[in-house]
Amino acid sequence: MPIFKGGIILAQLKEPAFSKPILRFVNPQTDNVKIDVRRIAAQNESEAIIEIARRAKIVDGRDGRLLHKKLEKAFNRAHIVIADAVDDEPYVSSKIAALLQLRDDVTDGLDLCCRVAGCKKSTIMVYKMITDIKSHIPRRINKVKVTRLRGGYPVDHDSRFRGFGSGHKLVVGAPTLVHLSRAVYEKKSQSTVFVTVAGNCVSNPVNLEVSIGMTIMQVLERCGLSADPTRIVCGGPMTGYAIIDPDNTLVTFTTNAIIAVRENERDKLYTCIGCGRCEQVCPAGLNPMYIQKFVSSSYFANLENFDAHLCTGCGTCSYICPSKLEVSQSVLKAKEYAQGHFVIVEEDDEP
Repeated sequence: MPIFKGGIILAQLKEPAFSKPILRFVNPQTDNVKIDVRRIAAQNESEAIIEIARRAKIVDGRDGRLLHKKLEKAFNRAHIVIADAVDDEPYVSSKIAALLQLRDDVTDGLDLCCRVAGCKKSTIMVYKMITDIKSHIPRRINKVKVTRLRGGYPVDHDSRFRGFGSGHKLVVGAPTLVHLSRAVYEKKSQSTVFVTVAGNCVSNPVNLEVSIGMTIMQVLERCGLSADPTRIVCGGPMTGYAIIDPDNTLVTFTTNAIIAVRENERDKLYTCIGCGRCEQVCPAGLNPMYIQKFVSSSYFANLENFDAHLCTGCGTCSYICPSKLEVSQSVLKAKEYAQGHFVIVEEDDEP
């Protein structure tokens, strides 16, 4: 497993879900909800697109923000529009599957965003280190350049964005561009999200277009379970959260993956051996080993000088730990404590 400064190369494990067509698993009562565009009072095309995005209630799954708010902020001021199709966690391929299988909708949505931003420059971002995907990712998709991000997980988007200049950049998830295109050209409100369903307990790993509001268990039953999972994670295996009650947990605007796995409990809960691998891979430069020890011993007062508030929640410390400890959970607890009890001085605040 190659280790880079501030990240690692993960085994992506995106097959077989990625190589299959996206299937639709939708509620017919909500699937064809139309928006009324007859009474849109807009002075120009850009304002009309923003208003349609608002009425369609489109949420960008990459950051959970309302798309019309992002478009308003970028109105006539962004110098580039970036379609985010970066899937850098194992199993998860919902963004890049939407890009490659619904490429016309993605590029149409990208064009609409460019009209609002008042710019002609756009690009599509994908993760370079996907080694087990058989499908070819072209250099251009419908004449739009594809930018490949290199390096380890977690992908440092900010450093890559600096390569596009210092002006305002509008970044929108590739699946969200599909919903924008449908809203403008088909008058459809957003009622679905694109979700990868995978894991060693899933009989039929696949990317689905799922109705918002369905339960996690309904989606898993659609794909079939080959074994009872010991853990169900909503989101990627690195940054997702464990589901306790899948029968009552709903698919939301930001759900991009459901991972059902059966773990070998004998491989877990060894003691820390002090190898320091978690420190090597931490993108924030923290020392998760010491933070984890202080948290497990409830010595929270000793955390003040360990900058736990800088944790990004990427989960690489738990992934790399040879003792299979839940290091990231301890660091996140320390982060929560630090934000509530310590005086945090940002770099810009220092004299």
